[in-house]
Amino acid sequence: MKLLTYTSRIQLRYLLILFGFFSILFYVVLNWNVLRNVDEVLHNRKINLLAYLEVNPKAPFQGDNPLDDFTFYAINIATFQKGKETYTDTLVYEPVDDELDEYRKLTTFVEIHNQHYRLEIIAPHLEAAEMIGTIAFFLGILLIGLSLSFYLSQRIISRIIWKPFYDMLEKLRGFRLDKQRLPELSSSGIDEFQMLNESINELVLKNMEVFDSQKQFIESASHEMQTPLAVIQSRLEALIGRAELTQEQAEIVEGLISSTQRLKKLNKTILLLSKIEIRQFLLTDQVDVNHIIRQSMEYYEEQKSTLNISVKIETDNQLTVQGNTMLTEILVQNLLKNAFLHNIENGTLTIRVEAKQLTITNTGHKKVGEGSMLDKEKLFDRFYKQSGNPDTWGLGLAIAKKIADTSGWELCYRSDEALHIFEVNFQ
Repeated sequence: MKLLTYTSRIQLRYLLILFGFFSILFYVVLNWNVLRNVDEVLHNRKINLLAYLEVNPKAPFQGDNPLDDFTFYAINIATFQKGKETYTDTLVYEPVDDELDEYRKLTTFVEIHNQHYRLEIIAPHLEAAEMIGTIAFFLGILLIGLSLSFYLSQRIISRIIWKPFYDMLEKLRGFRLDKQRLPELSSSGIDEFQMLNESINELVLKNMEVFDSQKQFIESASHEMQTPLAVIQSRLEALIGRAELTQEQAEIVEGLISSTQRLKKLNKTILLLSKIEIRQFLLTDQVDVNHIIRQSMEYYEEQKSTLNISVKIETDNQLTVQGNTMLTEILVQNLLKNAFLHNIENGTLTIRVEAKQLTITNTGHKKVGEGSMLDKEKLFDRFYKQSGNPDTWGLGLAIAKKIADTSGWELCYRSDEALHIFEVNFQ
């Protein structure tokens, strides 16, 4: 989720929570205010009525007037002494509307000319619930409109404010250290963005210097190592051809030549691994994995014949991926080499190509009472070897894993009894 969307949703959620809280508060306050005003009207009516009765004591008792808003009930002195003045809600039947309407009733106890009465005065309730509901409805529409306006305007304003930041991200996304060019980041009038701009330029410049230094070191070290190794190998080969060497001396020289060749191979492998780590390879090729498999299988005919390995290739799908052709070839060849090298006599090897997946399954040795002899935690570590084969350095799977990670793919391992299964998911 983008930062702009995330902040907008938080602000809108917070606004709706405040709206709910203040809506309840608004209803309570408005309802209390309406009732207080009605109670005040009833109290004033009582004062005026009692003042009138002081002058005209028989006026309210001369007849039953249905239009009067008050009623006197004669009571005894005990009830009078216990009585308390109260304000309550009540319903009164209105014949005109043929319905019960809301009223507010004042119940009080008065003494008029030595007679005790319970006085009830009623007044219309002003339909408080309906009035409050109408006000709340229109205020709700108003607030929803304000919320949407705030949300949209805030997004537009935020998009304008954050535009330099997103431009910066876009240029950094397309930046490559091997291009040797600083990204042209646009300036901003916002201090924080300008500080970020300067910090990124400084960081990129330092990384470019480190990258260039590392690249030169790798190239220089490789060149400096290859030259003396080549000289040593050529002189040893010249030495072994001399007739005066004894059998024992010749065997020693052959061992030195073999070690020199392995050192040259190790040097090239480490150089390749370093180049992959600093991303010196473009990943823009459309690579035909099926073609690489067919081509690579020719290199392992000798191992296949020697161990009598049964090879099954299931390529019902055409697998084409975006990456680097050379790196993809190395990835496939290293996995195939591992499958042949660690196979067993009369073993099997199955290669399955699916729409977005390559699976290589081979038989292998299994310890008694244990599952796979491969340590899954260390399998893709550099120089990890669990077999005692002197022809391997323990770098093949490490290189394959590094290629997969660099290309945005997933290389994983699992085992099933004596079967070793490597899967490459091209996503």
